[in-house]
Amino acid sequence: MNKNLKRAAKLLTAPAAALTLLLPVLAATATPAAAATDAYTFTNTDGTLNATGNGDGNQISVTPDGTNYTNWRLIRLGAPGTFNLANTSSGKCVYASQPAVQQSCGKEGEQWHFRPVDGKPNSFGIVRRDDSSGTEYCMDNRGGLHLWGILAQPNVCNGSASQQWTVPASKAAEARALALDYYADLCAKRTSTCSWTQRSEGQPEVLPRQPASSVWYNDTAGTMKQVFTTIYHSGWAQSFSVGLSSSVGVSAPVQAMISNQLTATQTYQSDETTVNGIAVDVPAGNYGWVDFAAVGKKVTGTWTFDTDNQPWTTDATVTVPVVNSAAGSTMYVARTSPQAPGSGTGGADVTPAALARTATGTMDVPAGARLTAHKNGVRVVGADGATIATVEPGTVTDTGGTAHRVVLTVAGNTVTQTVEGVTGDTVTGTITPPTFSLGGGTPAGIAASASAPASASAPASESGDEHDKCMAKKIGTSIVVGGAMGALTGPEGVAIGMLTGAFKGIAKGVLECGPNT
Repeated sequence: MNKNLKRAAKLLTAPAAALTLLLPVLAATATPAAAATDAYTFTNTDGTLNATGNGDGNQISVTPDGTNYTNWRLIRLGAPGTFNLANTSSGKCVYASQPAVQQSCGKEGEQWHFRPVDGKPNSFGIVRRDDSSGTEYCMDNRGGLHLWGILAQPNVCNGSASQQWTVPASKAAEARALALDYYADLCAKRTSTCSWTQRSEGQPEVLPRQPASSVWYNDTAGTMKQVFTTIYHSGWAQSFSVGLSSSVGVSAPVQAMISNQLTATQTYQSDETTVNGIAVDVPAGNYGWVDFAAVGKKVTGTWTFDTDNQPWTTDATVTVPVVNSAAGSTMYVARTSPQAPGSGTGGADVTPAALARTATGTMDVPAGARLTAHKNGVRVVGADGATIATVEPGTVTDTGGTAHRVVLTVAGNTVTQTVEGVTGDTVTGTITPPTFSLGGGTPAGIAASASAPASASAPASESGDEHDKCMAKKIGTSIVVGGAMGALTGPEGVAIGMLTGAFKGIAKGVLECGPNT
């Protein structure tokens, strides 16, 4: 354990202790507003984009008189800012062939995004990007007359009037928000596609605290050591002009771009290796949790997105978390109180995801240990019958703000997690990390058993306090993989990913953290 991490662990084991840490990135601010019920239409200098019929393979054309099927709706896709373009009459989607046709939706070749046209608030390119080459293709006129008008097809973007499509004024804000999502995500991955020009910096100010962990209540008669895995908060947030926000967070490369232009400001950068599990002594009859307390300054400037010599710009305000300012410093604060915290347990950095109502996983269990049910959670019991750790699930908050209780059931080493109060197979929302109590088990007895020899790197003896810090680190780093909580894909994987990682961390801790003395 390095010097800084040792100091971090020592501070965080005390109730209500505060710790300044380097902060990693997660996603994001707010998602774009939901689509309105009125349809999109797309018009350029030659007419209106339309489907020529309702069947598979019907061509897409541009007609001056706006006849045929001219109304469209967007089907949002998983990648930020991307969508299928579906005709409201046929229900079929525009396919990027030469010329363009409509086909059943959901196929490769039907993914599009918007790109704003600078100086024309209601005009956008309808674009596809070849990620391998970086070339962008814009919906365009094919040229030449056809029975249905001028046929449409994607051509290499060149800024011509035939590639600039005017949308209804009522749809412009949504289209621009989708464009911001797409190009902010591209900028986060490839900073060569964007640039930042700073105009001004505000003064540091204390920002509202956000819960950064699950909330746990100690209903026992004595103080309990509770392990909290923090929800990562980058401390960075971004809002764009005209009140728009992007669902894409401020990534580490983008943070660096902004930091390089700041004047005499030391900012937090992402370092996921420093933030792990946090062990807190929670007194009897008290709640325990961890707050994220940021001090930030508002920085204004302009983003320029330029992927093929057709730049477009947007003004933005970025909240930058600072270190050692006159107003204080960004930190995590471990909290205990007889009263529950007044806010929810989600965080602005946590992006809602599809979570399976029921998810099952096989858990890593230390050699000789077993899993047993405990209330609505699970206990890890050693070969000597002593409790190594108790795991309690977090909660799920859906996008409507309703909190759902989560329960765990056990069958051997298999744990099933169920989100209560959900009618379908999935619920879209956020899930808080599970919480852990380190019980009076004897992990050394497990680690030293014949079936599970102690790790050669494990210390021969550590104090109980050092053991708990070590366990907290193992649990935290196992839950957070590659900077993402859970790090599994699909509704079931996302639902149970953090839990699977936690049990893996407990098993590693038994082998590597030494005796709990």
